[in-house]
Amino acid sequence: MDETEETKCDVFKAEKESVNKSSPDGKESTDTSKKSLQSIRDQLQKLHDSDASAQDRYQESNELYSELIDYIARATDADANDIQICANLFEKVMLQVPSKAFSQERILFTRKVFFKSLNLLSKQERYMYFHDYQQTTTAQTEFYKPVVRALLRIAYIIVGNMHFVKEDTASRKYTKLFCAMCKSVERSVSDATANCTEEDDDLDSLTSCILSFIWNLSDSTIVVPWLLDTELPKMVLKWLKAVTLSSAAAEQFVSIIHNISRHNDGADELKKFDGLCILQNIQNDNKEELPDKNNLLISMAIAHLSTVEQIRLDNKRKNTILNQLLQMTIDAAQEDDYRDGDGFHVSEPLIVFVKLFVDDRSLEYVLNHAETDPQLTLSATIALFVDLLIKFQDSSSLNDYRRQLVITALLNILWSISFQDRYKTKLKQNDKLIEIIKTISLENDEKMADQYVSRSMESPKNASNGILHNLNVTSHKEENVIASLPIASNAGNSKAMIMISYAHDNDRFCDEILKALEKDEHLFRIWIDRDHCSSSEDLWEKIARGIGEANLVVCLLSQDYYNSKSCRKEITFAIKRNKPIVPIYFGEPGDCDWLDIHIADRKYVRFKSNTNELDATKTREMLKTIESTISETKGGLLKQQRIKQHNTAAQSQKENDKIQSTDFDKEKSPEEWNREDIQKWFHTHNVPDTLVKLYDFQSMAEINQYALKLQADPKNEFLKYARRYANAYGGDELEEYIFDRFKNSLLKLPVNRRETLSLPMSSSTTLKSTACILL
Repeated sequence: MDETEETKCDVFKAEKESVNKSSPDGKESTDTSKKSLQSIRDQLQKLHDSDASAQDRYQESNELYSELIDYIARATDADANDIQICANLFEKVMLQVPSKAFSQERILFTRKVFFKSLNLLSKQERYMYFHDYQQTTTAQTEFYKPVVRALLRIAYIIVGNMHFVKEDTASRKYTKLFCAMCKSVERSVSDATANCTEEDDDLDSLTSCILSFIWNLSDSTIVVPWLLDTELPKMVLKWLKAVTLSSAAAEQFVSIIHNISRHNDGADELKKFDGLCILQNIQNDNKEELPDKNNLLISMAIAHLSTVEQIRLDNKRKNTILNQLLQMTIDAAQEDDYRDGDGFHVSEPLIVFVKLFVDDRSLEYVLNHAETDPQLTLSATIALFVDLLIKFQDSSSLNDYRRQLVITALLNILWSISFQDRYKTKLKQNDKLIEIIKTISLENDEKMADQYVSRSMESPKNASNGILHNLNVTSHKEENVIASLPIASNAGNSKAMIMISYAHDNDRFCDEILKALEKDEHLFRIWIDRDHCSSSEDLWEKIARGIGEANLVVCLLSQDYYNSKSCRKEITFAIKRNKPIVPIYFGEPGDCDWLDIHIADRKYVRFKSNTNELDATKTREMLKTIESTISETKGGLLKQQRIKQHNTAAQSQKENDKIQSTDFDKEKSPEEWNREDIQKWFHTHNVPDTLVKLYDFQSMAEINQYALKLQADPKNEFLKYARRYANAYGGDELEEYIFDRFKNSLLKLPVNRRETLSLPMSSSTTLKSTACILL
């Protein structure tokens, strides 16, 4: 969250105090120096009134302001008023940016203004002023105040429109300046808390100005690392404990903490200095004193600093913040600038939702039980997220960073919703939503190259493909390409294959597991994704193929695994295909509702901690469990699958054998088929009984009638029968590729005895024109 305009005005109410306190004794100034300062003032006034371009005014005003800074070393008390006027004029000129919002010209100009302001603040004189103003004479202190305030004001106003890139985050050019600023605040807080009354511990105007700059700068999450080298996380926690929680300073401190917590590295730094415990204690011990806005900021920071397990255990706090976050989203969504009454941008609650929705119970509460005004129904809550995505995807006038952040967060939220079978239909029924998601799924992630994405969020492309996969709206490409991708260079090996599913944050533990498994490489092969390209759909196709061909899936379970929607996608794919699974726990991952129900009866191994060296006893137990599971489940399935892929002749023979094994009467004319014959036909094409029984065709006439509807609108038929399938079979999901198998087998139905005898049985055979004859 950044500082609102109203707060910005309050911060600078005391801006002219230094002028009023300055000595009026102007006669002490020499004519030469006075003329020099007067010249600077006149030229700045001329620039302010000029019709010249923003670029020209910018260049000249910076040169003049640099001269003004140099002049202060020889300034006298009589110059105070002119210095203040020069500072005000310079500020106005610098903020006259190009009018076209978020144009390339404006982006480049704001970057130039912002970094020039920091450069001027970094000059030795200003650095010494921040670092230890006691080394500066009293007169100089008063002269520097308006000059520094103007530069800070320019920087913190302009930073809201800044377009930072990843190259900016690598720079540490301004670390010395930021350290000096933080030390200046440290001194001011110490002085204020030592001397003030309990009712009045607000800081001086310059310190408030510095904090406003840090507040707005940290709102650009991508550059939070700039502030971490200054020990700001440690200091701001200390400052917050020192001030009255209802003060303006407390709001600045809490806002900075919240902004820092949104960056992974910032959250880690805050936790290192016991930030989670400090914030929880402040919230618990000051319920009456803590303003609602500060309370909410602390709640959001706590969510960013907590694990999902910690959030789940604190159920009362969790439900309260979920109510507040949904209310913020509702209010912000109704405003043109997408900010609620307290200035929170809609992206801020959405980011917290992404993390909280890893827990299915939090998602369930928001969709069905959250308390808001107005009270939303399930459909209205889902529509809130869907409509926001449509608005932001269609908008080209919004700040690119904010826009992309909102889209990324919403896609992750919808991905979490799409894992729940009972909500899938509500998403699939929105054709515009599906088209948007399809479009994003085909894009590359280059537009995200200069954006920061926290570890709780996946890229837009990955999230989109995850949604489409869960909704069975994936293109035919996925089913077709998977069959043609190689698994490994030794795919012809008859040894069993193990697929390892893990979270990439657990690389070190995975490496140790791999070393242990490789000792038994004579018993099995291993398939594992070591490319770390989880946003690549081509990689997902390989993973899906690997799972499909694997005799066993070994999943390395940790809190990181539970939090990863990509891992959830992998293991859900394996569970639906009835793959044997060996869970390997390490550390204290806690519970996971969406997974525990599926693996409760599986043999598992638990390593106590994620150490560099595995426990030898547990390693032997793991190998024994894997070997026994493979021996129980392998059979001859893998060998049959290879024959099916590589031997067309053998495939045809197997299908003919299957026809004979189902007593399919090849001599019987299709016109004579009864209900039992129709069912046998579908069985020979591997259409499940559950789907065949749902249609319950009694004659070829019924099939011919339905074929007309199916060819006219196959998508609608799939959606319709997917709902009926779920109702008939306790919420089970009808896979789209199964429906396609049914559709293809129906359209291949022969119309005479000769076609029945010569029918090619491979489900992948290209449709012949005879398929149309039955219509």
